[in-house]
Amino acid sequence: MVEALRTNALMMPERVAFRFLPAASVTADISYAGLDRVATRLAARLREAGLGRGDRVLMFYPPGLEFVSAFFAVLYAGAVAVPLALPRRAGGGGAIAALIENSEPAMVLTSASLQARLDGLVSASGHPLPTIATDTLPLDGTDLDDAGLDDAEGKLIMPSPDELCVLQYTSGSTGLPRGVAVTHGNAARNALLLGRQAELDTSSVWVSWVPHFHDLGLFGSICTSLYHGATAILMPPAAFVSRPVRWLEAISRFGGTITIAPNFAYDLCLRQVAEEDCVGLDLRHWRVAGSGAEPINQQTMERFAERFAPYGLDRRAMCPFYGLAEATLLVSGGPVWRGQSALTVSHAAMKQRAIGSAVTAEDAYSLPSCGVPSPEHRILIVDPDTRQPCVADAIGEIWIDGSTTGPGYWRNPDETERVFGARLADGEGPYLRTGDLGVMRDGMLYVCGRIKDVMIVHGQNVYPQDVELTAREAVPEITEAAAFTMSDRATEQPVLLIEQPRRGWRDTAAVLEAVRSAVSARHGIELTRVVVTQHRLLPKTSSGKIQRSRARAMLAEGSLPIHAEWSSELDEAAVEEQRLDAVELVIALKGQTRSQQERSVDDYLRDILRELAGIDADQLDPDDPLMAFGVTSLGLMRIRSRIESDFMVRIDSARLWQDCCLAELGRELHARLLVSPLWAEADMLRGLAMEVARMDDVEVVRALGAGQT
Repeated sequence: MVEALRTNALMMPERVAFRFLPAASVTADISYAGLDRVATRLAARLREAGLGRGDRVLMFYPPGLEFVSAFFAVLYAGAVAVPLALPRRAGGGGAIAALIENSEPAMVLTSASLQARLDGLVSASGHPLPTIATDTLPLDGTDLDDAGLDDAEGKLIMPSPDELCVLQYTSGSTGLPRGVAVTHGNAARNALLLGRQAELDTSSVWVSWVPHFHDLGLFGSICTSLYHGATAILMPPAAFVSRPVRWLEAISRFGGTITIAPNFAYDLCLRQVAEEDCVGLDLRHWRVAGSGAEPINQQTMERFAERFAPYGLDRRAMCPFYGLAEATLLVSGGPVWRGQSALTVSHAAMKQRAIGSAVTAEDAYSLPSCGVPSPEHRILIVDPDTRQPCVADAIGEIWIDGSTTGPGYWRNPDETERVFGARLADGEGPYLRTGDLGVMRDGMLYVCGRIKDVMIVHGQNVYPQDVELTAREAVPEITEAAAFTMSDRATEQPVLLIEQPRRGWRDTAAVLEAVRSAVSARHGIELTRVVVTQHRLLPKTSSGKIQRSRARAMLAEGSLPIHAEWSSELDEAAVEEQRLDAVELVIALKGQTRSQQERSVDDYLRDILRELAGIDADQLDPDDPLMAFGVTSLGLMRIRSRIESDFMVRIDSARLWQDCCLAELGRELHARLLVSPLWAEADMLRGLAMEVARMDDVEVVRALGAGQT
């Protein structure tokens, strides 16, 4: 990757390498020459700060070009980048402590906006480290003039293919964090192969909102586009989630030719992009509409192609991909311009781990293709129990032998041997075992499901044992729990089953709320259903381990007794009651002073933050960014939808980005209320409420019957 950037800086210096589209400001560009120059100077500064060859560097950045520049500066310095998600305050110190203990980094890199928070979290972890805000370092000083720059270039480290480039940390288990070790050779080969598989060239434009700390964001949109001299258009994930049409607008505006995103992104566009949002869209240049990072849904891809065909999208652009962090990224994909294909197979046969013809229409199941293996990846389908290669049309575990497979998990020899050192019964190997079930047919890979119980929620890998532990910590009386996902149309919905203790709970509703809040704060996901079943009814193996797949099946077929439950669908039934509460708030605000109104709005917002985001709002400083406090981008959108539903107003989505705080959101809501229809009719509503309060039930029914609303 170092050679690729240096070469592109020489051959096409003025070409835009990356363009960032912030949510509410002008775009920012950096050319290949500009990126090379900034990375070179920043690498010199980092070496001055003590960074050595092979040192690990924790990298916490908001979306933007600051991360891109710092990432290549770390590579230029010969160090190892460790890109990470922004830490949450809930449990953030513990997570950082585990990462530091495992990676033993030399320093932490971040932006000025996050430095104070990270200083506190690093200090709380008990592992003091220097934290450097790279956007505050002087890169144009006299000591780094042309002569100084020449000297910095002379010290540029050209790594060997076997040297480490990145530690890509998975979401981890309850034990030691698992950091996938990626070499410079792995990263370069992945970029080469993915670019060829997607038919990239210097005219390609890759549009992505996938986070830079995600393997698809880092090794896909950033590294692969750079390797092939293309241009990458980057945007904040929250910008897409809040208004999905922004993704399509960027593709239209900048002539995007390729993007790869999780299935949920296409489904979100289908559900939230209105016809009026599409005026002026031009998707004729979109050649690769890739789906990867989570299970592909055939219906979603077909509906997306049909929905946006009037705006120039050719259904042949729909393109599947399959990969995993342990293989750097790519394993299979394409062919390009063939469309998303699928096998129609027997659902009943699949349950027996076989591929067969459907007997009836009800038995027919559409199994999407995940593309053809890259030329440097050999895929075996193996019986995970006997470790024998499967016969044709038998479903087995997907094993891989490929040039992009890394050396293993950083400082985790047992897991490295288990996952990266798999061998067939006759000793052939080693192979990388994926934990995924699949089958090969006519040279195409079809992924059928997962052996491992990893929950994939909106492209994130979430380990069920972590969710279960969080529930037990939140409510100590919980002794057994099972977390998994259940398919709901095109998406995977996270569900948690918990056993009721022998003597039960006094307040089951409080238990459900505590569990939901803790999981949201710790893992950044929103459970869609929490179910309480009877004591000792969760299915277990003979050794006492919870059988998550069996628990899922029992819940789906209705054979698991339900003592109590919460679900997002049941929660929606309370919307009308909430709106009535909002009307009462508006009536109360009408008789308050401005300072009293501001306090009332603040109280309202803190209440919905507790309910929807699961955070301790009493501890929230009004100027703290909500996302840094543990509110996810999807959580922000739920908050926005709730406010708009309660008060029948529109909240400016630009208020809900990375630095949105309680005070700013309060000012926005207060301003919207003052010009809302509810505010204009508050006096009438107060009089109506007083009139209804004086009526008895018979009079109310009679008034409604007469149409006196």
